[in-house]
Amino acid sequence: MPKFSPCLWFDSEALEAAELYLDAFEEGALGTISHYVDDLHKPKGTILTVEFTIANQTFLGLNGGIEFQFTPAISFFVDCETDEQFTRVWTTLIRQGKKLMPVQEYPFSKKFGWLEDKYGVSWQINLSGKKQSIAPAFMFHDDAYKKAEEAMNFWIDTFGNAQIESYERNEDGSIKQALFSIHGQPFRVMDNAMHHEFDFSMATSFSVDCKDQQEIDYLWERLTTDGKEWPCGWMEDKYGICWQTGGVLLEKYTDTTDVKRANRVMQAMYQMKKIDLSILKDAYDGSEHH
Repeated sequence: MPKFSPCLWFDSEALEAAELYLDAFEEGALGTISHYVDDLHKPKGTILTVEFTIANQTFLGLNGGIEFQFTPAISFFVDCETDEQFTRVWTTLIRQGKKLMPVQEYPFSKKFGWLEDKYGVSWQINLSGKKQSIAPAFMFHDDAYKKAEEAMNFWIDTFGNAQIESYERNEDGSIKQALFSIHGQPFRVMDNAMHHEFDFSMATSFSVDCKDQQEIDYLWERLTTDGKEWPCGWMEDKYGICWQTGGVLLEKYTDTTDVKRANRVMQAMYQMKKIDLSILKDAYDGSEHH
């Protein structure tokens, strides 16, 4: 299980979106699909999550309703090795989508374009000659302008096992583009001096593979300080980026193949903000927690 999996919050199109993304990339696979075990948020039995991998990047599609909208503040930067790869990604994702930056040569790339797909997810597509890969990219603007470097350093400090690959500054000291990796996951940050009407949104969050309760406690403390605590293990950091508690144990306890058991676990989880694995384990085992 990778350390980070971007989680995309849809109304009910997670599977359809996963299939579109699998069409766009040369390498991809559909993973585990889970279902709603009660009628609280969506009809029982409808798809809750869809796991999929494209260009070696694992994603989680979540059908959560219409609460959140995707914005270009978080996009996915796609490096393409060949022109064929570039064309395939662009032509597939632009269908019923819209252009934010047209495909052409730019000072920073011989061929680049930025689009929003039909669901509103933003993709920056770049012909770089490097092996096809995907890096989540965060854009800091307006009140958050010049916070890119600070956020990058905060995440590196929080998660550890990181390296800064490259960064370029603008004349005013802001970050034009920085590329870094944490536990092997590439990320990009950039400052943008223009005014935009959008901001970071919970529509794009990042599931973190937590190995035990100790790591959950540590991350909860670090990420929600000056941020926000949300139900079911979701954390919003001080920059407005949302992270959620994941991991092998959590995946095991929330497995929906046994509906009765999954229902017990979900009822316990709905009561929580920070995840308590021991309470979930008891619900999973069918024993009372004291």
